[in-house]
Amino acid sequence: MAKALFVMRYPLNGWDNLKNKFDGQMSAMEALGHEAWHIGYNREGMWLCRGGSRTLLKSCPLYAMPGYSKTYLYVDLMTAVCKAFEHQAFDVVYMRYMPVFWNAPAAIRLIRKKGAKLIVEHPTYPAENGRTTSLIRKPVFKYNEHVFSRLEPMISLYTLIGDPCGETLHGIPAMNIVNGVDVDRLPLHSVRTADDIHLLALASMSHWQGYDRLIESLAAYQGDAEVTIHMVGGEGDGSLAEWKKLAQERGVGDKVIFHGEMFGEKLNELVESCDAGVGGLGLYRKKQFQSMTLKLREYMARGLPFVYAVDDPSVPEDERFCLKLQNDDSAIDMAQIVAFAQNAKRDASVPAQMRAYAREHMSWQGVLKTILEKVEIS
Repeated sequence: MAKALFVMRYPLNGWDNLKNKFDGQMSAMEALGHEAWHIGYNREGMWLCRGGSRTLLKSCPLYAMPGYSKTYLYVDLMTAVCKAFEHQAFDVVYMRYMPVFWNAPAAIRLIRKKGAKLIVEHPTYPAENGRTTSLIRKPVFKYNEHVFSRLEPMISLYTLIGDPCGETLHGIPAMNIVNGVDVDRLPLHSVRTADDIHLLALASMSHWQGYDRLIESLAAYQGDAEVTIHMVGGEGDGSLAEWKKLAQERGVGDKVIFHGEMFGEKLNELVESCDAGVGGLGLYRKKQFQSMTLKLREYMARGLPFVYAVDDPSVPEDERFCLKLQNDDSAIDMAQIVAFAQNAKRDASVPAQMRAYAREHMSWQGVLKTILEKVEIS
């Protein structure tokens, strides 16, 4: 049995759209027979956590500073990593690629000095495929890259989600992985029998989600079905405000409901009231034509049929489960989406079949088992 420490931005109070992923990874690690620890943070400080156990590692005096979670948090996190090793030994550290500052090299040196393997996950590879930033932030990225280059010789393995890596990255062993999902954390969807159609668009509201295409499609729809779009997520880059305005201008303000951020039971209740989910429809806007998004895996695990518009090698070509749209700026035919949702509503076995597929092909357990074997941890 190995002890693993997961290092990522993990708020203990409040919602983060990546917490489901991190919880799924750690749950899978435990299911494989290992201990999964992580560092979480709140107003009181940085905590070493496993299950219901919490040990305070350090305070976070700058917690209330504007922008803390995107800046100084990562300085505190590296200090907390060092403190975690004072409490116990770990065999492996699994770290999501993140901004690093002046104290990161010392923390990583300590990890390796203590004999732990360091695995770094790139959630979007190459990184530029997922990066959109302003000119003012470019020097910060440049500084982070410089610091990270000092850490790189101490990395045991890169795990990359995206383009084929050829088994190395900058001379470091690397392997391609896919995003997984913890199937049992999500309730199984039940097919609705009502005639109206409810669509769920779940994401941080950024322009590359392309939900303006969905609103325009609804505005142009001439069919008989009553269609409602549920937008769930907070402001990403100003698009949320733009899309609210667009819905009003196109005369569908009463049919596009903006719920803001939702999670837990409230989100589960809304999902249960919908007939189909919507994946990203504008990834072409950041020149991304293949992706393995968590959202589609969560729809699959829930058994909620979905529409999407990007190549994803793990998504089955099964018209009962999903409808693929064009990943470009062409008009979307809402009648096509309505027909897909209506067809899915006719087969009550679809949710269970989708869930079974997710369990076999999209589980974090299989992904992590392969990663651990790569670094010779069994």
